[in-house]
Amino acid sequence: MTAPTRPLPHVLPQVDAIRGYITQVAEALDARDLDVRNVWLDPMCPRDATFILGTHALVWNESEGFIRGAFVSGAPGERTVLADPVPLGGGVLLEPGHAAWLIENGRVEAPTAYRPFALVRDGLDDKLAGYEV
Repeated sequence: MTAPTRPLPHVLPQVDAIRGYITQVAEALDARDLDVRNVWLDPMCPRDATFILGTHALVWNESEGFIRGAFVSGAPGERTVLADPVPLGGGVLLEPGHAAWLIENGRVEAPTAYRPFALVRDGLDDKLAGYEV
């Protein structure tokens, strides 16, 4: 059985709330033939997701946005560890196609301020709800 290239539903509704956005990012990466081999959601505090792209990985979390690097370790239920991590910048919720373009072209944007994940009423969940699964 091959690994999923779309994130599976998560048992925790708070984590599953990011699935639509992460699915759209995975689709944007696939559209650019970026060799998405696996995608998963996990864990909380902050919520995050991992995209395995060959020997590298892209991690999204609700505090920092996207970070890319060489995949060291990780699996559903545990934090992903990257070697030589590089933040993509540009904000926590990059438009999916733009995130894929940055990865494809090896680019980064200006860093943005850290978003404390405890800010439960800052509008991020409302924006995430706008991404369909």
